[in-house]
Amino acid sequence: VRMHLIHKFERKERCGYQYVEGDIKWDGRATIVYPGICCLAGFFAGMFGIGGGIVKGPLMLAMGVHPAVSSASSACMILFTSFTATTSFVVFGLLIPDYASVCFTVGFIATFFGQIGLGYMMRRAKRNSYIVFSIGGVVLLSAILMTIQSLLGMAEGEHHSSGGICGHDD
Repeated sequence: VRMHLIHKFERKERCGYQYVEGDIKWDGRATIVYPGICCLAGFFAGMFGIGGGIVKGPLMLAMGVHPAVSSASSACMILFTSFTATTSFVVFGLLIPDYASVCFTVGFIATFFGQIGLGYMMRRAKRNSYIVFSIGGVVLLSAILMTIQSLLGMAEGEHHSSGGICGHDD
């Protein structure tokens, strides 16, 4: 795949291809660095239990991907991660239906009004930077809340450990 991307990049360079905003130039460096960073992002997302979209959204922005594409791709990744986690909770009987229905309703309504508000602000200001700021805000808020939760857990003396291979503590 790497060689195919590099050959395609070289052909585009030879014929003077004009890249549009958000196109990724898959040169020799990019075909090593970006997949490597994505692997690390996936590893840490799995280790800390956060969606890959939270990590890869800012990465795509750093790669030069258009903010709207980065936001949509991140949302899609988060959707699949959330669906998988919810399915696991249902299968293991850990989902409280009343709590789940309230969270779903609040999330749906907040997303609806957030989309309307952000769309209005972007049309009014004719800027995509609001998408970048919203992604950054979500990542920052997630980091702050995870830190607070961890500190409160440590202050209360909670001890989290993984079980053995069969789920029993050793």
